[in-house]
Amino acid sequence: MTAIPDEVFSGRPHRLTMGLRSLDLATWLDADPQHPQRAQRATLLTQRRSDVYAVLPEGREPARLVAQRVAEQLGLVLPQSQDPLVDAALLVRDDLCVLARTEGTWRLVAAVVCFPSRWRLADKLGRDVLAIHDPVPGYRSGLGAPTTKVFDALTPRWRLNWTLLDDPALFQPAAPAGGHQPGPDSYLRVERQCLVPVGDVVAFTIRTDVVALADLPNDRAKAVLEAASTTPADLAAYRGWTG
Repeated sequence: MTAIPDEVFSGRPHRLTMGLRSLDLATWLDADPQHPQRAQRATLLTQRRSDVYAVLPEGREPARLVAQRVAEQLGLVLPQSQDPLVDAALLVRDDLCVLARTEGTWRLVAAVVCFPSRWRLADKLGRDVLAIHDPVPGYRSGLGAPTTKVFDALTPRWRLNWTLLDDPALFQPAAPAGGHQPGPDSYLRVERQCLVPVGDVVAFTIRTDVVALADLPNDRAKAVLEAASTTPADLAAYRGWTG
């Protein structure tokens, strides 16, 4: 069974928080060659490349730097190619995003995102971190300033994010109409998000795990549903939860 961190099952309300903690770089990336997500990533990069990979002209050098850093972390050497970020993404199951500071703010300038949780890469590319998160209730007013401060003086960090969905698919660029009422038939989707400075740019990586609540022990499934039921209404609406 997929290993989900114990804190997800605390039963505490699902609040908006950065929740950053120090990252041990030895745990940063998952390069397991047998993990099925690796094969799915390769398929998506072949069949739906324009949906899962994008880079701005000014993002090519930052993307190269991040790709090189990923390869160094894994003790590998990347081939010479036009799209080194793609080559790096094929080595891991983590999605790779590249942020660079331009015009006084941190912007998404390149990314390989094969497993989006109901958002489209094309809608986020070129936007700054605050605009990217504008759909999240209270993000700009509550976390905007702290986010910028963290990016400006970054050390390796990681955080967790989770939600409940009605679909276990990893590649979900769009949300279905009608919303979803969390229940025993829901799927728990957990993202391990890492922030790692690479020179003057930032690598933001996302490792996604999905498990059916029905496959969890009863006490753990109950704790997740309890947390969802006490989530603030605006955040629940943003996550598409009804009822």
